Amino acid sequence: MKTILAQIHAFDSAFLSVSEIFAQEKEISHEIYARCAFGDVSLADSQILRNMLEGVTKNKLQAFEKSLVQPKKHNDESIAEIFVQKIAIPAKNTAVSGLETPFYNMGVADTQQASESQAFPRHLDNYKLISTPKGVLPVLRCTPIENNVVGLDWVTFSFCVSTFGDKYYNLDSDQVDLGVGDAIETWLDQLLFEIFGFGISEKRKRGIRFDKYGYELQDNLGMVLYGNNNKRIRVQINGSGCALARKGWNEQLYKFLKSQAKNPKLNRVDIAFDDFESEWVSVQGCDDWDTQGLFFTGGRNPEINHLGDWKRINGKGLTMTVGNRESSKFLRCYERGKKEGDSLSLWTRLELELKSSDRYLPLDVLLSPSTYFKGAYPALEALCNQLHDFTAPEKCELIEKQANINVDKALEIVKTQFGKYIRQFRKFINDADLLTLISSDKDEMPKRLQFSHAAVMQALRINQPIINTQLDEQFPLLVGVPYLNETSYKDFIHAI
Repeated sequence: MKTILAQIHAFDSAFLSVSEIFAQEKEISHEIYARCAFGDVSLADSQILRNMLEGVTKNKLQAFEKSLVQPKKHNDESIAEIFVQKIAIPAKNTAVSGLETPFYNMGVADTQQASESQAFPRHLDNYKLISTPKGVLPVLRCTPIENNVVGLDWVTFSFCVSTFGDKYYNLDSDQVDLGVGDAIETWLDQLLFEIFGFGISEKRKRGIRFDKYGYELQDNLGMVLYGNNNKRIRVQINGSGCALARKGWNEQLYKFLKSQAKNPKLNRVDIAFDDFESEWVSVQGCDDWDTQGLFFTGGRNPEINHLGDWKRINGKGLTMTVGNRESSKFLRCYERGKKEGDSLSLWTRLELELKSSDRYLPLDVLLSPSTYFKGAYPALEALCNQLHDFTAPEKCELIEKQANINVDKALEIVKTQFGKYIRQFRKFINDADLLTLISSDKDEMPKRLQFSHAAVMQALRINQPIINTQLDEQFPLLVGVPYLNETSYKDFIHAI
């Protein structure tokens, strides 16, 4: 017990980062459990030690929050106000009737004293000036990622609550709001600021859909949602947040998801290309691409919709969509400048929306969005090649197609194609030898069967037969297994 007390005192006096605090707390906690298990420390003493450790951890996190979270407020100036201070005020001289509600109803700051190293939002490369009846106003644009011709216009990512520590995963339902909320306010808030340049603003009255709780990010640049049954934290960064975020945010987010987050997942990514002079892209040109079959990727031709003033010109611009808005891949081409109020603007935008509903989104999308942008449709590949981006296109594979072939279907295929041979072989070769003869020499999982194989292995672990052959909407990867242990299934699904 004296040894553990010494460790706790050393932990209390050490100056540590947030990640080091959690790591040290976890190490000492494991030591306490081990000592108690081997009888070196009594149960009562172990509880006292755990209470001491929890108190030290809480005090250190509170001290860390006071020292690092408070200075980031930039003298109470919002990111929106700093943007207007840097961009909108210089544009005021060219305005027709003054600067009225220049950007998403954002006000104008009187002063701006943030140092250049903390100068948020971004400036000089993240906006486009357009002429409207109210004057020349700045409108956020999608800034291309370095070495890419496209940028990221929306990102939703999620990770397991165990990223904060294993103890958060086992919280009772009535403790989730307070426990996980505290971790979000003290740890995730600072992390978001370090990655994006902005953090949490206020707690929402309620969450969205399956998430019971949530937080708003500063200036409505996104949300943090939690309290769902799969015990995951979901972070949404909207288009304005991506445009105003710290330069290189995509690389920092990739590093966090790759090395720190537990069971990370990209839920949605929007990839955008802006053509300010309609030199490479136009809505009419996209319509021609469809006529040429450049949106066909196999199977059925995608749904095409034409919106806006195609027949009756009103200055609000044209829009064309490819695919279904509810599907995992959706493309929108529209005249962005006209939508923002400039009836003579040539600014056209292409937006590709990818969702993980039935599609796996690799983390590499954050670093090389052009690769997956051009892999979505032949038309986009041709566009990127014209822009001298010759990287090999990559497709986000459909999980649903792989999941659709379950064990029963696979057995049916084997029976249909080879059943007659096997029946005759069994007449003069015993079953064990026959299986050895016809089995592959390599123990490799067929690509289209791998998710069903996981279902079989799970069925064996729980000692239950495979009785459900229908694709389950909630758990699409594990086909044909009764969901007796939902926690295990959810952990497996989100780990893929």
